[in-house]
Amino acid sequence: MDKKDYYEILGVAKDAKKEDIKKAYRKLVKKFHPDVNKEDGAEGKFKEVQEAYEVLSDESKRHAYDQYGHAGTQGFNPGGNGGYEYGGAPFDMGDIFSTFFGGNNNFGFDFGFNQNQSAREVGGEDLRYRMKVTFEEAMKGGEYSMRMKKNVRCSKCEGSGSENGKRKTCDVCNGTGRERRVQNSFLGQIAVMAQCSKCRGIGTIPEKVCTVCSGTGLESKSQEVKIRIPAGAYDGMVLRFRDGGNAGTAGSGFGDLYVEIEVEPSGKFDRRGNDLYSVESIPVHLAVLGGSVEVETIKGEVKLKIPKGTQSGTIFKIRGEGSPILNREGSRGDLYVRIDVEIPSKLNREEKELWEKLSAV
Repeated sequence: MDKKDYYEILGVAKDAKKEDIKKAYRKLVKKFHPDVNKEDGAEGKFKEVQEAYEVLSDESKRHAYDQYGHAGTQGFNPGGNGGYEYGGAPFDMGDIFSTFFGGNNNFGFDFGFNQNQSAREVGGEDLRYRMKVTFEEAMKGGEYSMRMKKNVRCSKCEGSGSENGKRKTCDVCNGTGRERRVQNSFLGQIAVMAQCSKCRGIGTIPEKVCTVCSGTGLESKSQEVKIRIPAGAYDGMVLRFRDGGNAGTAGSGFGDLYVEIEVEPSGKFDRRGNDLYSVESIPVHLAVLGGSVEVETIKGEVKLKIPKGTQSGTIFKIRGEGSPILNREGSRGDLYVRIDVEIPSKLNREEKELWEKLSAV
């Protein structure tokens, strides 16, 4: 059964302001709430009002509804991450140049941070970069180059921080990486355990300080790396590459690299979750007589059958021509095409006579 128009449900005009929509919603919710109205059908009315308000009160959903009707709201997933659902194992992002990451090229990516690891275990700092790609590149996926600056292990001491490659136990913390400090407060002196000021929590210091890195074991370098982006990547998506960040001092581990994907808008498609939306203009005779039209998709053009008497604003669904679905190889969303019937604004004499004859039939 066809759904009712959301504006009609709330009893407001299509150009109604947010305040008017909210006012109408409150009035109807009070009228049809199951705790107040026990009449048959009241609960159904209440749900209709809730659904209508959920769409019309949200600017992006309302815009999609105005453009594509009820089909335009199907890509939204209430309570989800912008209409996207992801689960299962982390994506396999492939390798970043092994020479750039010190020979460790077994990278994947996932989301979030491990806050339970200590500074000594984590080693280097995490890096965060933003990468801009076109809509077409995001749909296709693949490897893309990015230039970044990071700390790598010193080429002379190989990250040890020591001229001769040897380190010794720190004489301040005796190898614990922590030292006792006394601080003054309004309560008096307070003793606290803090990171060692000499070895910075590592527990060892260079036997002979490296002249290139001054004992840190680090050098700063700028290099170009390859980032693998999954097909169907969305704007704001964050990829995590383990051990892709800064190298830690004294040969300790690497931090992680986080790359946020910024997808440029498409001039042709709107995206709602895994579904795509577009508008196709057709001449009036095609709408009246029917036929077919070539429709652009992200994979190329396909033929769309136009039935006789197609009205302007009619929406057609083309299955499997939407965005690639992450974590589901070979699966895609759908493409919704809204038909815009072109009405000629200027007619020559012959065309005018033909339209006049047609109107007289």
